[in-house]
Amino acid sequence: MLRALHFALASTCVWGGLVGCASADRSLVGKEPTVVWEDAHSTEEENFNALSPDEAKRIARSHDAAFSCEQTARAMAKKDIQRGWTVMRECILRRDFSDLEMLIDSGWSHHVAKDAHSASLIAHVIAIRGGDVENDLRLLRRRKMPVYSLQAALAEPSAYKGRYVLVRAKAKDGRAVGEGRTFTLQETKMMAESEWVTTPGTSRESLRNRGTLRDQPTSDIRGPGTVENNTNDRTSKVEVLHNVSVTTGRSLTAKVPGDAPSLEPLIDYIVVLRFDGIQAVVDDEGEMEEEALASVVDYYEPEMGMFARLGR
Repeated sequence: MLRALHFALASTCVWGGLVGCASADRSLVGKEPTVVWEDAHSTEEENFNALSPDEAKRIARSHDAAFSCEQTARAMAKKDIQRGWTVMRECILRRDFSDLEMLIDSGWSHHVAKDAHSASLIAHVIAIRGGDVENDLRLLRRRKMPVYSLQAALAEPSAYKGRYVLVRAKAKDGRAVGEGRTFTLQETKMMAESEWVTTPGTSRESLRNRGTLRDQPTSDIRGPGTVENNTNDRTSKVEVLHNVSVTTGRSLTAKVPGDAPSLEPLIDYIVVLRFDGIQAVVDDEGEMEEEALASVVDYYEPEMGMFARLGR
């Protein structure tokens, strides 16, 4: 890239002790002007200071859309990958970032997988998308992201011990245990329930007929002053979908640090768990049974604007 083009021109004329413009035949020194080219590419690498979380958050919030925020992060990453990823993390945590496909199938996928809080970042995006954990986990499996399902963890407890499990679940039976709280998490999934309803603005049409009297006893004609009403309904119906939470039958016991209530009962959350394996416990009747254990790492309440798939 040409940064500067310098012309060295020498032209001097003196008249009456004053410096003036020279004539055209003496405007240049030599046959051509002197040109100085500067190399645009510096041989020294630019050193950038690391961005603080507050600086990255301000950059992410300065955009009016998550799409433009990601473009800024990508441009910054071309200069310094660490600064770019710091901003991208804040873009992911925006309330309008829902492009999970792009996140795990682009140049960011490596950074997502290696991030210490990768499971929480992914869970946040899934919650913004509506919380369809069952189907979004399929996308993660295709890209071999380090987040797993509760079904897989319960099937092979020893293999998944210590790994991150992502589950949509509701809590019940919360109780204080030591310095924390323990919940029973019931796995759920969102299904669409359909209902046919009458559309607004439908109407009825009434036809009023006034009869006349006849002497025939078998006549169906009404006498003077009688009115016969015929009513027709002009209605239309449409299928309306409602999201409903359905339990899958899988559950586990989850520990939350701190004794303050956190997961409210009977509310669906997208929960990031560290799977702790299986332990044997004694039930109320004195019999031994296995219980799955996990620790809550993070949780998000899913957006309800997205419609789930019909269970047909």
